Amino acid sequence: MKAPDDNPLLDRLLRTFLYPYFTLLHGYRWYGVENVPRRGPAILAANHQSFLDPILIGLAAGRRIVFMGWQYYYNWPVLGALMRLQDTIPVDIDTPGPSSIGRLLRALEQGRLCGIFPEGGRTFDGLLCEPKPGVAALALRSGAPVIPVTISGAFRAWPRGQFYPVPTRISAYFGAPFRVDRADNPRGTTDRERRREVAFELMQRIADGFRKLGRPDVARASLLKLRALAGDSRRWKRSASRIRMP
Repeated sequence: MKAPDDNPLLDRLLRTFLYPYFTLLHGYRWYGVENVPRRGPAILAANHQSFLDPILIGLAAGRRIVFMGWQYYYNWPVLGALMRLQDTIPVDIDTPGPSSIGRLLRALEQGRLCGIFPEGGRTFDGLLCEPKPGVAALALRSGAPVIPVTISGAFRAWPRGQFYPVPTRISAYFGAPFRVDRADNPRGTTDRERRREVAFELMQRIADGFRKLGRPDVARASLLKLRALAGDSRRWKRSASRIRMP
């Protein structure tokens, strides 16, 4: 992994070409970027709507981000090369090994900005999905601040099964950072239960970002969906059927 460098030549070249595309064709706007520290370690945890998400986050953050990406895409000629150039850490999303978390921990120790998608893969319906425990484990072990990032519009621009993106408005909201105290573990709670609690708390904060972006309907439907994972799913299905996907 390269030494920390927030503005290498590659990043500047990518922004030079990508910024006009996203602002002109997608009207891309971002809010709350003051919550991203200019220096030092932090974890950007975002909902995953499309292949555009890492670029959207990187353009707004203004710093080089070490992302965790699906190992499968490393075999793709162009995308794989870009992932390697951007220091993306490959991971098997079905069985993520400790080495992936370890590499992110080392990046945080170097003062890097790390990006992770708690849901693992892209959404199928535009709403939030059940989080995997990796981001909670990273937050608990590193003590680094976690910044919830909400992306809206990218699902409509480039959903699963579509070969290329189409012009549609995209926006992102960077929420207030929070820290997870490893010692703050309620009595009788196992490490696994604690990681699950932290992961779902993060998803609730990401859902709240939809409200900040003017989509309270999506926020409500996402929260209902998350709660339904442990119970009756009929309520969130009725809610989702009445909204326009983000």
